[in-house]
Amino acid sequence: MSNSVPAPGLDRGTAKELAGRLDDARRTRTPTTRLTDDHPGLTEADAYAIADHGVALRVAAGERVVGAKMGFTSAAMRQVMGVDSPNYGWLTDPMVVSDGRVSLGELIHPKAEPEIAFVLGEDLEGAGVSAEDVLSATAYVMPVIEVVDSRFVDFRFRALDNTADNSSAGMVVLGSRVTRPAFDLSRVGVVVTVDGELFQTSSGAAALGHPAASVAWLVRRLAASGRGLEAGHLIISGGLTGPIDLMPGTSVFVEMDRLGSASMRVHETRDNKRTLTA
Repeated sequence: MSNSVPAPGLDRGTAKELAGRLDDARRTRTPTTRLTDDHPGLTEADAYAIADHGVALRVAAGERVVGAKMGFTSAAMRQVMGVDSPNYGWLTDPMVVSDGRVSLGELIHPKAEPEIAFVLGEDLEGAGVSAEDVLSATAYVMPVIEVVDSRFVDFRFRALDNTADNSSAGMVVLGSRVTRPAFDLSRVGVVVTVDGELFQTSSGAAALGHPAASVAWLVRRLAASGRGLEAGHLIISGGLTGPIDLMPGTSVFVEMDRLGSASMRVHETRDNKRTLTA
């Protein structure tokens, strides 16, 4: 039932209930209506609380948190969504795809985006972390393809719905590794082809000006709640092009200057091998 008057915030029980609703949508592949329609007073703190409860449900089911993801890192996307800052979500081990095979059998509205990922060699925490600190703490970087998968009807949501939905975290397809690159990641050229045809070109700067700056933003944001990132965590720093709609048989190839490539192909049924080793 919708609230007629916006409330100042959700109680813990309601936040857990909404997290369960999103988790049910994910597991049954049955999209749900926007949380902000039912709770127009939803706050950013509420949205992150819902997301945290949702991740806790996945952990209780046997999954393991292996990293984090950034959202709304592009200025154009923030303008469209009416927000002035990025958001984040958490990655768990079943989301990691190491063989390039993505199954539609466990997704609702899959869309792909190329990103630059960091795997940390050291813990990162604190309100003063900079892009340089991120690079110093990085074991290696790699091109990846994020598969976002909103749990809302028709892939329509507001920014706070997206935050509550763990920033639409779906899957991450791993690419080649480069250990602590000496070149400027913001100047890395990105070429994306879909089914052999050019889709878009971009650069590393599309992720908040610099991919490492995107990760630094995340660390500073987590510091406000006394949290941080751990050695071994995989951090994907934000989409570098517009989203790619995925259908059975779709193939996506991402090539990044001096970083290598990542590729994926969409299949109907689940047959993914997922591993992440630091």
